[in-house]
Amino acid sequence: MAKSKRDGADETARQIAGAFVARGNECAFNNLKVVTRVLTAVYDEELRPVGLRASQLALLWAIHAAEPVELSRLASITFTDQTTLSRTIATLRRSGLVGVRAGTDRRVRILSLTAAGRARFAAAMPLWESAQRRAGDWLPLAGIAGIARKVRNAARAAA
Repeated sequence: MAKSKRDGADETARQIAGAFVARGNECAFNNLKVVTRVLTAVYDEELRPVGLRASQLALLWAIHAAEPVELSRLASITFTDQTTLSRTIATLRRSGLVGVRAGTDRRVRILSLTAAGRARFAAAMPLWESAQRRAGDWLPLAGIAGIARKVRNAARAAA
């Protein structure tokens, strides 16, 4: 009995997949996803007493460093897509941590930390230090910072 085209394609796909299954631990994407999930859990756990998640603290930090900052500029600085950024900013705004005002063009939104945002950021920093120490116990933090610099530079050069 002759094989159908689909059976042949399925067999080819199985062969190709089989050749790469053993190489799964080499995948930069998968490895970074695992590292990110574990780090997120560590930072989220440490930041819980101040009611922030690691992603929220990262945005507060970026806003504080660049304020007042346009939403589009913040997206560029943090390499965050507009939808994710808008959703997180909305949460921070509802919590009273970030203020948003219209720019000279009504489509432009300007972000700044509120007094409560500055206070929460300050309260979070000792907890961040603790998370950073925990992460440093099993990760080469300087190496990760170097990799992040290279990736940022490459992404900016490609844009």
